[in-house]
Amino acid sequence: MTYEEAAMAEPLACVIHGVHEAGLRMGDTVVVLGSGPIGIMHAQVAKIRGARKVIVIDLVDERLGVAEELGADEIINPRYENPVDQVKRLTDGLGADVVIEAVGLPETWEQSLRFVKRGGTVLEFGGCPPGTEIKLETDLLHYGEVKLLGTFHAKPREFEIALGLIASETVKLSPLITKKMSLDEIKEAFRTLFTSKRDLKIAIIP
Repeated sequence: MTYEEAAMAEPLACVIHGVHEAGLRMGDTVVVLGSGPIGIMHAQVAKIRGARKVIVIDLVDERLGVAEELGADEIINPRYENPVDQVKRLTDGLGADVVIEAVGLPETWEQSLRFVKRGGTVLEFGGCPPGTEIKLETDLLHYGEVKLLGTFHAKPREFEIALGLIASETVKLSPLITKKMSLDEIKEAFRTLFTSKRDLKIAIIP
């Protein structure tokens, strides 16, 4: 395990906590909204938990390519196709058992309910800024008997699991590190992350 990989144990532990709380079961179909580092971690952990099919949705082809390389069964770019229609097609019209929002935008929080099957679970994992409000179509939640939850942080045992998955390379994190920069370049590193949609993680090497 490299220091760069170990530095990602905390977000991976939070992902493990979220997937556990969502009650993901073997054979489930999972939709992950967002193929940033967190979304790709969710996709990998879902496969480890036994998901039959993992569908990742994002607007950036390069990020979707990484998700596919690391185990996503299907990738969807809403720039080219209607994501709701595509998910329905890939799930025989039912929707996903579990939907994980890993973007942190009110639009994707609202949209997440459109991908889930009747009786399924939606995990709102991506954190929006404090004070953010969303519009909720109550019929999707109420008549669809959908379980809606959010998770935050991780427990000590989940940190242990995260470190074990990293050490065994069961979860692959190196492909998420798209750049390495020195401490002197830290301002440029932040600028890069804020302006580049292609970069995932930048490791700062003292």
